[in-house]
Amino acid sequence: MRAVSRARPSLYGRIVNNFLHDMATGTWAASVLVIAVLGPRAAAAPVAAQQAILDAMRTVFWLLVAALAVIAATGGIRLAYWRKDAAPGEVAEKRKALVAKHALFVVVYGLGTAWAYTAIV
Repeated sequence: MRAVSRARPSLYGRIVNNFLHDMATGTWAASVLVIAVLGPRAAAAPVAAQQAILDAMRTVFWLLVAALAVIAATGGIRLAYWRKDAAPGEVAEKRKALVAKHALFVVVYGLGTAWAYTAIV
């Protein structure tokens, strides 16, 4: 009888974590896009519709904030298991590139979130 190969439970956790990280990233970007599309429409809408559109934009903004929280949490988990599994010299070798990449992401996410906030206030 052949033994059934089972993936380690941590493998499934990593897959779910990576999926949530990627989905949250897409959710953040989509939220910024929705706010960008709705903003000009709110200004051109009848007064009664303006408030409804602005309320929808505020809801989408809070979805954006929740997505940022998921990105940060799952990114921290990714970093932890990458450090654990990386070859001895790999962490030091890639540190500069990872710091630069994440600094750029902080700027992009920060500016995008700040812009979205100004669009809803």
